[in-house]
Amino acid sequence: MSVAPPAGQRRRIHLRRISCEGFIRDDGLIEIEGLLIDTKPDAVQLVSKQVPAGEPIHQMRVRLTIDHERRIVDAQAFSEHNPYPDCVEVEAGYRRLIGLRIEPGFTMQVKRLLRGTQGCTHLTELVPVMASAAFQILWAESDFEGVDAKGSGRRTSPLGGCHALRLDGQIVRTYFSRHLKEAGS
Repeated sequence: MSVAPPAGQRRRIHLRRISCEGFIRDDGLIEIEGLLIDTKPDAVQLVSKQVPAGEPIHQMRVRLTIDHERRIVDAQAFSEHNPYPDCVEVEAGYRRLIGLRIEPGFTMQVKRLLRGTQGCTHLTELVPVMASAAFQILWAESDFEGVDAKGSGRRTSPLGGCHALRLDGQIVRTYFSRHLKEAGS
C-alpha cells in the first residue's frame, strides 16, 4: 500500500466533494446518483449573490437509471445550489443521455452531446465518474467471457480494463486464466 507523504504548510481555500451511490430498484433497474458539492471556507461574493462560508456554491446531482447491460434508460439532472439562476436551464438537456450505453467511448459521447452551452461543466463532470461507478456496481454480474483479446474495442469484461487486470498480468493469469483461454488469447 502506498502512503502519501506529509503535505507542506497550507490552508484550505476550496473543497469539492464528489460522491456516487448505486441503488437497485424494485423493477430490477439500477440507479446511480452522482453528487458534486463545492464550498469555500470563507464567504464568497458572486455576481448574483453572496455565499456564506461553508455553504455550497454548487450542489448538483445527476441520476442515471441503467439496465444490467449498462444502457441508460433514464437521466435527470438537478441544480440544488448554483451560482446563477440560469444554471437550471440546462437540466433537461441531460435527458439526451438516454439510450447511450456505458462502454469504451462513452465519455467522448457525453462531452460531444453536452459541450459548451449545451450543458453544465459541473453536471457533465459527474457523468464519467458515475460511469466508472456503474462498472463497480455491476462487477458481480460481469461477463468475464467478454474479454476483448483481439483488440476489437468491444469489451464487456473488466479484464483488460485497468493495470491490475491487464490480460498479461499476474492477477489475470492466477485467477482468470480460464476466461482468457475461452476468449482465444
